[in-house]
Amino acid sequence: MKQLILTLCLLGGWASAAQTRLPDGTWEDRDLAFLLLDESVRADGALSLCIAKEDQCIQNLTVGFTVRVFDRAGKEIWNSVWTGRTMDIQFSKPLPQAARLEIEASGNFVVNRTTANRISTREPLTLSVPLNETTKP
Repeated sequence: MKQLILTLCLLGGWASAAQTRLPDGTWEDRDLAFLLLDESVRADGALSLCIAKEDQCIQNLTVGFTVRVFDRAGKEIWNSVWTGRTMDIQFSKPLPQAARLEIEASGNFVVNRTTANRISTREPLTLSVPLNETTKP
């Protein structure tokens, strides 16, 4: 239990040190990005992502976002909006024709779940991921 509390304190301290407090009292961090952790959209209709800085997930940050899935021809075949409550996405069906994912945050900020503070990112977070053609659908 002690170890868990210490780990959470260290993570919280690391995450808060990564942000800049602006003169108006708001927070800003321009180095945040979506990071794709796992993807099986073609086989299972699932993907998992997080908000990260320098490829390290920051678990207490969240944001609403839109996921768009495109086929090889560039035609949108799926579009869904997610609240950010969970970053583990499960579509209602597999999308075997999927060739690319586009993920975009609904705003130019993320929210720290611990403090409820908004942290400006200046621009909405985005991620474009071409899906591996060798992956079996």
